[in-house]
This record gives sequence, C-alpha cells and structure tokens, in this order.
Amino acid sequence: MSTPIAEVVASSTREIVAETYRDAEPPAFGTWIEVEIASGAIVYALVSHTETGSLEPGRRAMALGAGWDRETIQREMPQLQELIRTTVRAQILGWWDGTSRRPDGRPRVRQSLPPHIAALHDRVRCCAPEAVALLGEPFDALRTLARHPDPAVPADDLIAAVLSGLYKAHGRGDEGDAVLLAAGRALLRLLDDDHERLTSILRRAQDAI
Repeated sequence: MSTPIAEVVASSTREIVAETYRDAEPPAFGTWIEVEIASGAIVYALVSHTETGSLEPGRRAMALGAGWDRETIQREMPQLQELIRTTVRAQILGWWDGTSRRPDGRPRVRQSLPPHIAALHDRVRCCAPEAVALLGEPFDALRTLARHPDPAVPADDLIAAVLSGLYKAHGRGDEGDAVLLAAGRALLRLLDDDHERLTSILRRAQDAI
C-alpha cells in the first residue's frame, strides 16, 4: 500500500471527508482515494472538493499584504501552517471486501456503496493505477456520477477527470484508447444521446491527458 496522505474526519454512507497531513500533497480533483476499514474491506472514493482554511470554525485567514510571497511566508512565519488545515471531500463509488477475486486473480471490486462506512481516523491513501483500472468497466461509477450527481459538484468536470484517470491507469496506449472508447459509448447511453455534452466531457478529458 502507498503512504497515507490524510485521515478521515467525517464519514457517511455516500462520502468521506478527510484532513490531509501537513507534509502530504492534497489529492487533485477527480483523484481516486482508498480507505481500508475495520472489516478489512477497501472503500474507493473520488475526490470532488478540496478546501483550505482556518483551524478555528468561522474564522477566516487575513491577507498579509502584497510584499509577502509564498516563500517569504514559509520562511518568516512558519507557525501559520499550524493554524490552517486542508480537507478533501470524496464521493464513495466502490468497494472491495478484501478477499474475493476475479478469475484472472485481480480484486473483484463492486461499483456500489459499501455495507459499512469508514471510521474516524482511518487512513486515506491515493489509489495506485492498478486499483484505478479496476474502477472502469462496467462503468457503474459513471452511471452514478451522470444520473445521481452531487449538486455541489460540477459533474461533467468530475466525469472528465475519471475518464482521463482511466486512460492513464491503462497505460496511455492502445489499451487506454480502448477503455476511453468503451467509456464514451457507455456515457452516450447514460446521457440520453446528448452528443454535445459528451463531446464537451471528452474534450475536457483529452485536455487532462
């Protein structure tokens, strides 16, 4: 497993909120993350929102002035890093029970909501490409994003990020092209043959590749 980058601070059936560690790079929008829960299952979620702010609820950071660039702040006022935190919100879209496998030996990942939620303080990791590749066909995660989007999230941008991630996870070559083509066909059905919307999503995905 990869190094933990964050810790669960709020958990529900549909989403995870995690606070990133100060020495870790926050996961990018549309990144798949994973959490191993107490049962041994792995929960997979898609980062849909990142926020940095004050540790104190309701209190906003104050501007320091134009003379303070990032390097100066880090050098002269390192204590400021102790007063802020970065959290990510991720939509749960799949899980693996930790034991079941496909005939080819790979984990049998279910693209549905898990029976149990993550616990507070469970560790959060970025998914390896091998795990991301398992979250492709039959594209049930895309169905959830297209048909039941989070109203607070730009759904098309998130779908585009998923497509570009799948392409990269499959090696950017012929295999990646085949997965992208299959995902595009599935999306066209999910979008009720809205070709303009599909074209827009694919264009954004290509820009991110």
